[in-house]
Amino acid sequence: MTVRILHAADLHLGMKFASRGYDPGVQESLAEARFKTLGNIIQIANEQKCDLLVIAGDLFHTTRVLRKDILRTAKLLKDFEGRLTLILPGNHDYIQKGNDPLWPCFSENASGNTLILGETKLYDLRRYGLDLTVFPAPCTSKHASRNAVGWIRDCCKDSETKLAIGVAHGSMEGLSPDFNEDYYPMSRKELQNIGVDLWLMGHTHVRYPDEEGGTEARIFFASTPEPDGFDCCHPGYVWLIKLDEDKSVRYQSLRTGCYQFLRIERELHKRNDVEALKAQFTKLAGDRCLVRLRLKGRVPNEIYDERMSLVDELEQSVVYLNTDMSELFREITVKDIDKEFTESSFPHSLLTELAKKPQNSLALQIAYDLIEEVKQ
Repeated sequence: MTVRILHAADLHLGMKFASRGYDPGVQESLAEARFKTLGNIIQIANEQKCDLLVIAGDLFHTTRVLRKDILRTAKLLKDFEGRLTLILPGNHDYIQKGNDPLWPCFSENASGNTLILGETKLYDLRRYGLDLTVFPAPCTSKHASRNAVGWIRDCCKDSETKLAIGVAHGSMEGLSPDFNEDYYPMSRKELQNIGVDLWLMGHTHVRYPDEEGGTEARIFFASTPEPDGFDCCHPGYVWLIKLDEDKSVRYQSLRTGCYQFLRIERELHKRNDVEALKAQFTKLAGDRCLVRLRLKGRVPNEIYDERMSLVDELEQSVVYLNTDMSELFREITVKDIDKEFTESSFPHSLLTELAKKPQNSLALQIAYDLIEEVKQ
């Protein structure tokens, strides 16, 4: 028996991007892309004939997601043709006792082959034709200083199936930024010692292990399938995992995202540098890219004066462009200073002295601009 698993996490459906500085059209496109990516994931899972679709937390961005988004998500997931969809509540869409605003509504509208892993108990999947037990660690709040996997070690021995997997959501020491340890912190050693055959994890928006495929790993973070910011400059990933009856594993990383966030840093000195930058942007999949551009260097007057026109041109070729030109300076030479200012005048002496040392480029630029402003 080989169990074929499509492992995803951190879709954050319902994210609105309202505080990111994007115009309304970009906000709407980014929010919509997350649903398109869920559709992509389901299509991949069907094409790969997966038995399980596992979403390891943060399917939704908040417990207060709009009802229409809950219904839309439930409807999309009904298109999965495998045996079972497993959904773990994460720290953004955590499960609540009593008046839970999210999961009862989702459950009422989901397929009968969808399981919400909302309890700390073993889930025996033999009734679904899989000789497999799932041990989940659902989140019950946004923050927690203790993880939710501790119960699993003692219960592993109660499993009667050939295979066992753990599904958890939280930070892992050495991988996830969790300086205050308030996102269900875990360690590799702790996970490895619990006794399951593999771990399907969520929370960290980067791929782990960071490789295209292999046979050695037992702990998997799926990253996010649809990146959501410039701290997430990858194309979006899920894992295709094949777990064999002898407990061997084969895995492959698959790309899923609609949009990609890119950081580009270029140093400009001459016209050829500007043309190379333009050429780089023409090679981007512009209708999919959001770019944070940092320009540095010292350029001749004509290029410096054209810098805003350059940004406007580049902006037309991508979905969104944020440009930092705080380290791009006008190239002010001693020849320029001699031409513009009377020798032995204070401006001439000051600027000439600053121009002697490259490390004074910022001070030279500020001084030159202030003098020009006074002249006007």
